[in-house]
Amino acid sequence: MMKAFLLFSSLLIANIITPAQAMDEAQYNEADARYLAAVNGNKNSVQKAIRYFDKLTVPTPYNTLIKSYRGSLESIMATHVYMPWNKMKHVELGSEQMDEALDELTEIHDTTKLNGTSLSLLIRLNIAHSYFQFPSFLNRYQDAKDLISDMLETPQFSSANIEVKNNVYELAATTAGKDGDKQKQTDFLSKIQSDD
Repeated sequence: MMKAFLLFSSLLIANIITPAQAMDEAQYNEADARYLAAVNGNKNSVQKAIRYFDKLTVPTPYNTLIKSYRGSLESIMATHVYMPWNKMKHVELGSEQMDEALDELTEIHDTTKLNGTSLSLLIRLNIAHSYFQFPSFLNRYQDAKDLISDMLETPQFSSANIEVKNNVYELAATTAGKDGDKQKQTDFLSKIQSDD
């Protein structure tokens, strides 16, 4: 099953991140765990995760990562409400936050890493997973495919950790299968590595 990943004070001083300005891996792992629990949970777990992310204060550019998680959670809420207008409200709010996160990406997100992977790659992966789950009438499937292509082509992909690479390959294989391209699907699946 695909895992969604998804999961600075201002740049006034020479765009340099010092250890004091960084989001550490423990903070990231906690945020990612809460996100994944919400993705696999019920409405209450999604609401709890939204409250957690609303209170989480992290320095830029890490805030862009948190925004991508928050937007994804907002869109997930659409699956837990019944009235169509409420569903659309959550989807629109979530899409807006994820689109903003993508618009905020700069070189600093390429060079800043968590668990060995650039923030820009983590952000794109999280959003690609989210857009892939959207109903087809919302027309975000192509956006998900474009993000997958971006991730595979970015220089940051080669240095990403195995888990992230495997998630990208799995998502790419799933989209290829959905598009009926069995050869591409097989090629992407063959790239998935064991992390033992």
